[in-house]
Amino acid sequence: MGVALRGLVRQLEAICEALTELESLIDAAFLAHPDGRIIRSVPGLGVALGARLLGEIGHDHTRFADGRALKAFAGAAPVTRASGRSTFVQPGRA
Repeated sequence: MGVALRGLVRQLEAICEALTELESLIDAAFLAHPDGRIIRSVPGLGVALGARLLGEIGHDHTRFADGRALKAFAGAAPVTRASGRSTFVQPGRA
């Protein structure tokens, strides 16, 4: 059992090393991307979350007509619901 455990630990260490290398490559690719500077300027977005955001929205600048369209895509735009005389405005859902 000890031999099997040592083998599993070595596999886990190799996976951790590969993930560390992959993180470095993702960081470098994001920092080199032309839109990386713009995305990093958003408060609260670091390299990891910024890279994920860039991956989600893509690099096609014509995909969204304006900032409101991007906000709606992200689920952050307010949603207005009206019924009879009542009107409710809620945050959008992602």
